Amino acid sequence: MTLRRVWMCLWLVACGSSKPATTSPPPPAVATAADPAPAPPPAPTPPAPEPAAPDRPLFDRLGGLPAITAVVDEFVSRTTTDPKIKHRFFNTDAANLKRLLVEFVAQATGGNVTYSGRDMATAHAGMDLVDDEFNALVGNLVAALDKFQVPAREKNELLGALGPLKPQNVASPDKLHPIDDAQLARAEKVAAKLKDKAAADLLTMAITAGKRGQRSYAEQLFSRAEMMTGPKPLNPIANVFRAGAPQRVASPLKKLPSDTPAQPRTAGGSETDEPDRRPAAGSLHGSIRIDGKTPSGLGVVMLWPERGGKKRVAKQRIIEQRGKMFAPHVMAVPVGSTVSFPNFDPIFHNVFSLSKAKAFDLGMYKNGETRDVKLEKPGIVRLGCNLHANMSAYLIVVDAPHYVVVEEDGSYSFKSLAPGKYRVQAWNEQSGDPVTKTVTINAGTNESDIDLKGGGLAISPDKFGTARQ
Repeated sequence: MTLRRVWMCLWLVACGSSKPATTSPPPPAVATAADPAPAPPPAPTPPAPEPAAPDRPLFDRLGGLPAITAVVDEFVSRTTTDPKIKHRFFNTDAANLKRLLVEFVAQATGGNVTYSGRDMATAHAGMDLVDDEFNALVGNLVAALDKFQVPAREKNELLGALGPLKPQNVASPDKLHPIDDAQLARAEKVAAKLKDKAAADLLTMAITAGKRGQRSYAEQLFSRAEMMTGPKPLNPIANVFRAGAPQRVASPLKKLPSDTPAQPRTAGGSETDEPDRRPAAGSLHGSIRIDGKTPSGLGVVMLWPERGGKKRVAKQRIIEQRGKMFAPHVMAVPVGSTVSFPNFDPIFHNVFSLSKAKAFDLGMYKNGETRDVKLEKPGIVRLGCNLHANMSAYLIVVDAPHYVVVEEDGSYSFKSLAPGKYRVQAWNEQSGDPVTKTVTINAGTNESDIDLKGGGLAISPDKFGTARQ
């Protein structure tokens, strides 16, 4: 892995690099006036020149794990207390961050260490970083390297990759959408009157982010201030920071026990939710393909009989946030169902959806808390977390009498279908719009594969609709 990538990933996590704590060789003996002059040595025979030793890995030149750990610890400590950048880390486990950075830097510089974290480019998409934040990180990195007297060569190798990477990691102007100055002036008046200094500081930083055009970050800072003051003092300016986001669900937070069992990866199916007392005569089996290939993503298949069909009963379901992931990742529920979104992580999450079938914003809440959403219309509801761009899940709200979530290999199965004609609709998270076709079910076993076209997004936009890729 190149040093160029080392710096890029350190920047994406907003943390840094490595250090050698080398020891100096002992000083040579110095003769004093009282010492006898040594006899001149015999003229030595010049040795044959030895071939130059191959350059040691940067890991060794930096001083190995102890040195890397010390510099990372110093850099993280400086960065998480720097007023220019520290609010980026309010939702971060600092100890875990340091551990992952040490692993990453050690592996990237040639150490026999395995990095155990997520892909950083994905995990930190959509941060909309700006020059001031970039420069603050550079300053903290330089200060950490200087504190431990990193030799010039190693220091320059690390910092030399910085310049070319700046355009890749600092948001381009077209991604930044400043909030109107007149609106921010209203917020400034409120900030000046707040008695809670910590809340006032957060609101002031939110105003700064709004001026820069960091809409999502500004709203996060505003929400944190709101948690401190309660909603009432900041209600008059809430729309300054939330205009353009989906409708906010402001119902009281509920509590779920911390020992609530973990949810499965998929959930939902007419035959598991409401099995027939007596199986019908026909069955249907098949596979989903995307552009002729087996998909790695999940999806759903729905069936509507040409005549009749059972109306499914609304359900109460859970989609949890655990380990910075949603579970289930794909869930099918009948129209009218209510889904609860508990947070079981030791950090905040902000679940939202921009989907036509149900757009909503649950706001930020912490471990053990949850809010509910009722789903009144059929359609695909893509879920995201406004604080963690890598998190995604899908709610398929169905009005079909028969529905099933496909297996990991793309296969699907209906075991109890009355013979007749059916409209079939299939969708996969890696596809574009659902595909609809007609199938005839005969008594016994029936087969039907469904081919979709690719087009799914890997990372959802933030809740203001700004791309995070």
